[in-house]
Amino acid sequence: MLSDHEMMRAIQNNIDRDGQHLFAIFPDDENPGFAYTIGNANLGLPELLIVGNFMPRIMGPILNELGRRMRAARAPLEGDVSLGGRYPVRIRLTGPAAKWRYTLLANRYLGHERYTVLQVLLCDLDGRYPGEPACDPVYDAPLV
Repeated sequence: MLSDHEMMRAIQNNIDRDGQHLFAIFPDDENPGFAYTIGNANLGLPELLIVGNFMPRIMGPILNELGRRMRAARAPLEGDVSLGGRYPVRIRLTGPAAKWRYTLLANRYLGHERYTVLQVLLCDLDGRYPGEPACDPVYDAPLV
């Protein structure tokens, strides 16, 4: 197991190499999985979060592409963002609960909670997003 210092060093190495670090938790019987970025706040940009029963192999590429676009534009993402599929991902501002429920490692890395978190929503196969009526339960992730 890595020490706290080694973990922070590994995160920094990923940020230096790729622009951001990704952290993911797999879903279980009681909690949805989630993944988020660490490092965009160093540039005054929001961190990105996906919550839901999606595998990291899906969440990782989405967060990497969105983070790359955000850093290239040097501006936060907003609204619906096309990634080339049938439906765009939807970007929404989270509340403060995101920082104490999901992005705890970002808090530790940054040493504060003075950053913004944007939630990335994936829609179901019929284009319904979490929180919308009749959204497929597989895609109906908690809004934070």
